Parts: sequence; structure tokens; C-alpha cells
Amino acid sequence: MKPKTLISGLCILLAICLAIYFYAEWKKQEFDASLPEPPAEEQTGGHWHGDEWHADDAHAQDDWQPGDKLIPSVDWEPSTGRPHEAGKPEGFDKLDAEDPVAKAWAKLDDIADNPFAWGGNADPRTAGLVQQLMPPPDVIADEAHADELADLLYDLAVLRDPRSIETMLTYEVNLMGYRIVNKTLVAMGPPVVPYLIPYLDEALKARENYGYKHVDYTIEFLFQICTQHRAELDGVVEYIVLPKFKQLLAEGFLDDYHEQRVKAAIAALKQ
Repeated sequence: MKPKTLISGLCILLAICLAIYFYAEWKKQEFDASLPEPPAEEQTGGHWHGDEWHADDAHAQDDWQPGDKLIPSVDWEPSTGRPHEAGKPEGFDKLDAEDPVAKAWAKLDDIADNPFAWGGNADPRTAGLVQQLMPPPDVIADEAHADELADLLYDLAVLRDPRSIETMLTYEVNLMGYRIVNKTLVAMGPPVVPYLIPYLDEALKARENYGYKHVDYTIEFLFQICTQHRAELDGVVEYIVLPKFKQLLAEGFLDDYHEQRVKAAIAALKQ
């Protein structure tokens, strides 16, 4: 190739590169010019949303999913005021207050009466969500109905309000199970236990007609919470949970799978 031809080719290539560069810069400036003006220095505590400046609290619920509407705040307490009364052992009324079994039940009552002692949020949205979920439907009509309930349960779970325990357990144990609700219940810890013990009692009373799903969720929740909060639950594990687990086995109505699950939970909690 002749030197002149090589130089001419390089010049043409350089010209093309320069043209591409200046075109890209021009398009960039054109795009930048279309953007909204940045906030003035005095505009603090806010952010740009599209082409509008919003204060930080203007989208306080942007992460509230699913849906955009807020649930109105109303005065509300759980329908029962506290968990349903769990079945105490025979002869309990004759026990001295210092008896370890009596002290364990007193501890369970204290937990039920002070659910916020382990954290949680007294969120004003809890009331509206619970009112939309309770009482639970006898039958879930269709997929759209299931999705609606799932959305409400998700919204309720992320609040982590101990006052919603009864509602979440009602759905998890009887109707549907969702991972986020399960995780929330376990994370709430001891305040969930007083609501779980009555489910064991109901399973014992109804025996095989009660269905194994109740046993599944109840044992799993109790096992995880008792494992993680053994010290905080004090004698509740030794004198309430374990005896009721053992009673489940003694009744002899569990199938092999559920019997093994109960045995495994007992073995782990006895350590």
C-alpha cells in the first residue's frame, strides 16, 4: 500500500471517529437539557419524582406493597382481648404459686398480657387490615379472592404488630400458608406462644378428625420459637410445651410422619 493511500485512510478514519464523538456529545447535551432543573440549595429534605420536587414524607409509603392506599387508623383491640385460654393440667388449681408448673403458666399469662415486651410495632394500619381479614372466609372463592387475601396478609405481616398474631395464625393454620407470614410469626417470638398452645389443645380434643395441618404449623412454630427463645420462655418449654407434645404422642392418633415430627421436636427441646 502506498504511503499516501495509508495516510488518506487514517485521516478518513479519524474524521469518522470525531464525527461520532461530537454527535454523541450533542445528543447528551440535548438529553440533559430535557431533564428537570436540580433543586435549589434551600430545597432540602426532598427528592425528584419525575419532573416534580417532593418532600421526603410525600412518599412515606412508597414501599407499602402491594397497593397504594393506606388503611385508615381506628381504635382497635383483638376480638378476644388476649389469646384463648389454654388448657391447664388436671389438678392445676391445687398447685402452690411457687410450684414450677404454676410459675410456667403464670409466665405464659404474663407473655400474653405484655406482647410488646419483645418488640413489635403498634402500627395504626393493623386495625384496618385485621378488619378486612376477620372473620376468615369459610371458603376461598377463586384465585382472585386468594390473591386479595394474600395481599392483605402480606401487608399485615410486614408491620410486625403483635396484635395481629391471632389473625395471622388463623389464616396460617386453617386456610393458607405464606413464607413471609411464617417468618414474621417466628420472628415475633414469645408473644406467639400463648396463641399456639390452644391449637394443641384443640388437636388433642378433636383427635384424628381435626386434621394434621393444625399439628404441622403448631409444632413447627412452637419448635422454632422455643429453640430461639428458651431462656426468655423460662419454664414454659419444660412444663407446658413438652408435656403437651408428649400427650400428642400418647393419644396415638398421629400417623407415622407426624409422630416422627413430634418425636424430633421433643428430642431437640429436651436437650
